[in-house]
Amino acid sequence: MHKTLIIAAGAMFATLPVHAQQPDWRAGAVERAIDHHLEKVPDPCVVPERSALVPAYFELQIGEDTAARQALLVEFPCQTGAYNQTAVYLLSDQHGVISEVLFPSPKVDVLYADKADPTIVEEIVLTEITDMREVVNPSYDSSSRTMTERNKWRGADDAYSATEWGFKNGKFEITLFAVDASFDGADNPQTLMRNEIW
Repeated sequence: MHKTLIIAAGAMFATLPVHAQQPDWRAGAVERAIDHHLEKVPDPCVVPERSALVPAYFELQIGEDTAARQALLVEFPCQTGAYNQTAVYLLSDQHGVISEVLFPSPKVDVLYADKADPTIVEEIVLTEITDMREVVNPSYDSSSRTMTERNKWRGADDAYSATEWGFKNGKFEITLFAVDASFDGADNPQTLMRNEIW
């Protein structure tokens, strides 16, 4: 009877699903992202201690077809200031591939009616769009694959710019860019860009 029990137990373990016997790919993906970040911390970012580094991460499929790869969008704190906190991101996929995430970021010039009184805006001019790694005061929504930034400008009655990006075809694209350039205490953003990417 004792021998029968041993054989039955061995048969039970042999029929366990393969994925139950292998570690979750996500843990390895996070560790690889941490290693990459510590080796190549971007210039403006504070270099963290590994022991204190527990990054947030979000599942994110790369590609829209049946051959799409599963990946994690891994978030690392970058800078902390009086008005803003920033983060940078890495994509770490199920096959061990790491890539740095870039966000196209618009820049503006603002013309005020009175240089001494930045409450009345005459014109906001979009000057350029540059790819940035940092996202200011970020918020990521996994269900819509949308990253949002709210960049507070220095000064009383904060003015700000707000950018939204959607993830499509392996990269983030601008879906909305708006600016509230008047330091008047009111929340009146002006939309400068709006793109439908889906």
